[in-house]
Amino acid sequence: VASTPDLKALHYLTASNQPQLDDTLEHEYSNKGRQIIYSPHIYRCCQHNVAMGWPWYAENLWQATADNGLALWLYGASELSAKVGDTGAEVRLDCRTDYPFDGRVEVTVGALPREERFPVYLRVPGWCIEPKVSVNGETLRAAELKPAEPNEASRSAGGFIRMEKAWRKGDRIALELPMEIRLTEWPRNGSLSIDRGPLSYSVRIEEEWRRCGGTDEWPEWEVIPTSSWNYGLVVDRTDPADSIRVSQKRKVEPQPWALEAAPIELTAKMKKISNWGLENETASELQQSPVKCDTPEEEVKLIPLGCARLRMSCLPRIGNSPDAREWG
Repeated sequence: VASTPDLKALHYLTASNQPQLDDTLEHEYSNKGRQIIYSPHIYRCCQHNVAMGWPWYAENLWQATADNGLALWLYGASELSAKVGDTGAEVRLDCRTDYPFDGRVEVTVGALPREERFPVYLRVPGWCIEPKVSVNGETLRAAELKPAEPNEASRSAGGFIRMEKAWRKGDRIALELPMEIRLTEWPRNGSLSIDRGPLSYSVRIEEEWRRCGGTDEWPEWEVIPTSSWNYGLVVDRTDPADSIRVSQKRKVEPQPWALEAAPIELTAKMKKISNWGLENETASELQQSPVKCDTPEEEVKLIPLGCARLRMSCLPRIGNSPDAREWG
């Protein structure tokens, strides 16, 4: 989200609510000047550091463990060759997943010279309540042990599932991390953010990209909204999934972190707060929720924050309780 989809430019300041990235010099940030346009030229150390997140993530997908096993620490499609077990046998593991957009992770033992016993650990993210694991199509239960071929699937205090068995070529592990709709309520003003699994979501704001400098090969861009962004959320905080729909594309694009390629969309009920606007080209400060609002209720789409160059992810809560107030 801090980079353009082609990864050729970035902007320095990224906020949870940032519905406009314009080339003016005054915004409601401590940093003044050209700080929020997309540029390949003006942000010093960020230009060469920003790209390192991806190789570092890939480098740390798998970790060796002290008991001669392997831990799938982070989730992403990958292939691993490593030495395991007491004999140091070389194994290849193939991991296939559309995480973080989908919670299914499949690991296949692709090559192993002989049957080898070693443990495999799968990390359970803190947001996941009831993970499910199967080996070769057979679901494992917590702390389950099979006498003939011991298998253990137990959630440890550290958030890992541990399986130890004599593995052979062709064995398959399937992990399901159910992704539930959750709300984060911010204590300062009672605004809400919508989360699903590991991702937080933003109102989908249509974009107009305008060239504002740079060269033809390495241009600078400002991004201006062409749709409304000033919404408050209508939701039951005790059961947010009841009023929020999930729509998922069947195929994840090679570059999914773009508005038009977003693999998942949520649809939520919202009301437009008519007198919420920009202050010095910046979304004005969030006021205390709940907010009274008599505009018509709309169904509004949201996309993952990483797909949204323009973003509104901390939303006022619309309500009619005695403590609700008009937007000033």
